[in-house]
Parts: sequence; structure tokens; C-alpha cells
Amino acid sequence: MPQNNRPGFTFCICPDGHLIKEYIHSQLRGQEENWQVRTFWADEELPDAYWQALTWTNLLGRPTAVILRRAENFKAEDWKKLHPILGRFRAGIWPFFCLEKEWDRGKPPISAVLQRQAYWKVAENKGWVWRLAGLDRKGIQQRVERWADKHGIHIPQDVRSVLVYALPLDAAALANELDKLELFLTERKTMQADDLQVLSFQPDLDIFAFIRALQGKGQEVSVWRTLLRNQLGSNADMVMPFLALLLREARILWQLQVGEGNKVWMPGSVKAEKSKMAVRLGPQRLSRLWTMILEAESGIKSGDLSQSQAQELIVSRMMQIFGPEGRGQRAEGREG
Repeated sequence: MPQNNRPGFTFCICPDGHLIKEYIHSQLRGQEENWQVRTFWADEELPDAYWQALTWTNLLGRPTAVILRRAENFKAEDWKKLHPILGRFRAGIWPFFCLEKEWDRGKPPISAVLQRQAYWKVAENKGWVWRLAGLDRKGIQQRVERWADKHGIHIPQDVRSVLVYALPLDAAALANELDKLELFLTERKTMQADDLQVLSFQPDLDIFAFIRALQGKGQEVSVWRTLLRNQLGSNADMVMPFLALLLREARILWQLQVGEGNKVWMPGSVKAEKSKMAVRLGPQRLSRLWTMILEAESGIKSGDLSQSQAQELIVSRMMQIFGPEGRGQRAEGREG
């Protein structure tokens, strides 16, 4: 390792800019010196000041972390221009290159041009490349636990199970949602199901988590029901986006149920869990989900159902399709 026990330069590969900032600042805090930060953006025309910052050391000033955000927009000639710069270690300069493009099928999109550069190979060999695909539900759970411990907030297990799947998979948005919960709780130190109503409706709300909860017998079913009623009831324009999410989940389950798993890409453990559920549900129960979505959507568009009536229909029908009472109704129907 170079002097100061730090990398000569660092590549940060993550689609979440907030996580990149957290990582960089954690690295700088681990140094003995007090580092200053200069940030530049590769999706804009880079000024001469960027190249100067990579080579000019202020002997009397603080060491500088020179951060290039969205470095995936770097041109081939820019990557080549770095060879003489990165070939020499500068104690007062720490270059960071942030590749923030979305990952493809779990793999970071690293351009062939970059991979051909000698300094890239050096970075890989020396461990100067930090990779993170972004937040997953396990990461959300860890952050929620740290937040609760920090503020002395008790979150019952049934509420926690729903909260983890209702929060966004974006670090900055997640922090905002937790801040809202903190303000909403005021002096209370125990979170309740109704407190989740303060959460904003998220495009990545995990519908599958709700469906999975309906298959069980835990208290989180009532928490999910409360959350969805509050979300859909308090956001007049959210029923249609929710139906779109539900339709997407229905399509995935249908493909898995009919043996078209090769057309569905997702992490292996998630795919295995959804495949088992799809087989358990069978074509008849899944077809009832499609019927419910069509009924709610057509009712809203025709004016036969208000937003509040539609959300009541959605929640109650999902309880019937996936909940224990739905299984009982089907059994009675077959006997009759």
C-alpha cells in the first residue's frame, strides 16, 4: 500500500449516489489528516480545474479528495489521459472515480475501454475498487435497526416486517422517510401500525411482501392492510400506480407458474421463493388476481368506483384471494 495506508486512487461502482458519498466520507474519516473534498461531474464539460486538481498539491493546505461523479460518461481519450496522472502517488491528492450507471442483471456495467487501462488492473489487484449494487431489503433492515437504536425507538416485529418492505430502495429517499417518521412520532418511543401512514407511496413498494404475509398467520397481515388502506386512501392518485405494480407482480407469478422462469430475471433466492408461491397459488387463484385488477381499473375509469371504493375493493379482494378465508371459500365451493 502507498504511504498513509490509503489507496493511490479509488473506483466506486454503485448506482446509488448517496451510498457512494457515504462510502467516500467513511474512507476519509479513517485517515489521520483532515481531508477537503472537491467534486466534479463527468456528465458536464469538465473544466481545466479538474485536471489541475489531480496534479497540483497545495503544500501548505489540507489534502484533497478529488471526486469525479458519473464517471461512466468519461470518453475514451479521458481515460487514456489519466495514465501519467495515476502512475504517480501524490500524498495530498486522492482521486475517486464514481461509476453510477444502473447494474445489468446483477453485474456492474464497466466499459471495455476502462477495463483495458493499466491503472484499472492495478486498482483491481490492490483492492482499490469498491462495488455495491445498491440497497436491498437486508440493507434496509440494518439501517432501520441502526436508526431505531440511535433514537431509542421500539418497533414491534410485525410493524418492522412491513416497514422494511415499504421503504424505498434509495438511500437518500430512505433517509427522508425515516426523518418523517421521527418527526411524526414526536416524543413517543414505540412505533405503531398507523404511524406508517406518513410514508410516501413508493414505486418500488414490495407487493410480493404483502402477498407473502397473506399466506401466513402473523400479525403483520393487519399492519400491511393498515398501510395499504392509508397509502391508497390518503393518496387519491395512487390507486392506478398501485394496480400497475400489482399487474407486474401478477405477470411474474404467472410466468413462473407456467414454467417460463427463463424469461424472468431476479436474484436466485427471490426467484425461488416466488416460484414456490406461484405453484402453490395455481392458475385459478392467479386468474382471480387478474380479474380483480381489471375490475378495479375499469371501475375507476368508468366512474363507477371512486378512488376510496377502489382501494377498499383491492385490499378486500387480495385478502380473499391470498388469505386463509379465500382458501376456505374455495373449499366450500368445490364441495357444493
